[in-house]
Amino acid sequence: MSNTNPLQQYFRQPKIFISLPSKGLYYASGSFQGDYNNVPIMSMTGMDEILMKTPDALFNGEAAFKVIESCCPFVKNARQIPSTDVDTFLTAIRIATYGNILNISQDCKQCGAENDYEFDLQNTVTYFQNLRFINEIKIDDTLTISIRPLSYEQINYFGLENFKLQKTVAQAYNITDEEEKIRITDQVFADLSELQLALYLASIEQVKINNQIVTDQEHIYEWLKNMDRDVFNLIKSKLEANKSQWEISEQPVKCGQCEADNIIKPILDQTNFFV
Repeated sequence: MSNTNPLQQYFRQPKIFISLPSKGLYYASGSFQGDYNNVPIMSMTGMDEILMKTPDALFNGEAAFKVIESCCPFVKNARQIPSTDVDTFLTAIRIATYGNILNISQDCKQCGAENDYEFDLQNTVTYFQNLRFINEIKIDDTLTISIRPLSYEQINYFGLENFKLQKTVAQAYNITDEEEKIRITDQVFADLSELQLALYLASIEQVKINNQIVTDQEHIYEWLKNMDRDVFNLIKSKLEANKSQWEISEQPVKCGQCEADNIIKPILDQTNFFV
């Protein structure tokens, strides 16, 4: 008796194929298996769509992890996807499920009239594919830092921790005891500073001093805590510049009422992007 499912011919098939901006780099061993230049993307299943509308699963990132693994057979562990590929995967899944066009409503910055625009998501995929991650920060002739993109799991962790701390700050302002308010806010700001250091540490692969390579995380952490502010600010600006260029591209539009120039830029917020 054959075990072949007679309904197999009706299983979903890849809708589009993409090339990864990372060029297959920065993946942990075994987390991605296949050709990074020809990655198949299938549409979401009904269960995937339900998952992407489940608040708890969205909040901790579990929904996105599972949906990416469901829609891309090459991805074996979505937690290890480098940040450079995350938005490409999410956009491609959105295209495979709902089509290229994302409808955006936006008020004109000039006259305030509400306009409805169409944003072509294929342009976003193309934009990301043409980017290159800058993986080196040269401090001077003797000191060079090699950096890497955060993994999707790290992005979710740092985002969640930052959200918790910001929420604690907001709640602290409602405390009537002034000393308690100061104590809590001081602790939160100290925790935010530590969180930023942890993010920078996770981004640094190694530090080269002349011909010596430093990879020990404790040594790099100690250096981050004790470095000159100018060096720290240089590292901060380079990391932020990298992050900024990997944001979704903008699209110029005109107001239908006053014809003023505007721009639209969708936010890949999973709570409304997959609807």
